[in-house]
Amino acid sequence: MADGHAKPVRLDERLALRPSEAAEVLGISERTFRSILPTLPHLRIGGRVVVPVDGLRRWLEDEQRSQRGRADRATDEILATIGSSRQ
Repeated sequence: MADGHAKPVRLDERLALRPSEAAEVLGISERTFRSILPTLPHLRIGGRVVVPVDGLRRWLEDEQRSQRGRADRATDEILATIGSSRQ
């Protein structure tokens, strides 16, 4: 754009995002995004990396479930430790 401000990314209008756009919509730096890129669904088209929007959404949902599961297991372990130390 002429005023130097980037146009907001409209996910409802896109099938895939460039890494800089994906980082922006996730609210992380492009450097951080590129460090997690190998774990994300992505492909190369004409030498450019693109991240499918639907794949990114699924990845986020899977990560959320995974992290919630780890937190639940850690909480269970802590509670079990506390319970056994009281006996």
